[in-house]
Amino acid sequence: MLNLFDIILLKQRALDVDDKNTKTVFWMMFEKVSVILCLVIVLAVGLALSLPWWAIGALVGLSIGPIVYAHLYFIYVRPVKKRQEHS
Repeated sequence: MLNLFDIILLKQRALDVDDKNTKTVFWMMFEKVSVILCLVIVLAVGLALSLPWWAIGALVGLSIGPIVYAHLYFIYVRPVKKRQEHS
């Protein structure tokens, strides 16, 4: 089980490999854009259900953690685990 410090180290190692690596830059931009897009979708679902504003805020607020963790897992942690399994 990885903790937050391990994820920060994984992101730092990805940046240290090559600062001009376009693949790394793409994945970092993809991560941020997709997190924002997922949160906008959650907001749209809350609005479509005609929830009160406090419920929409709670829905978006409670979904931030799982959305961010899932993105970090699939972009940074999962490839490292796959490489470790094949080694």
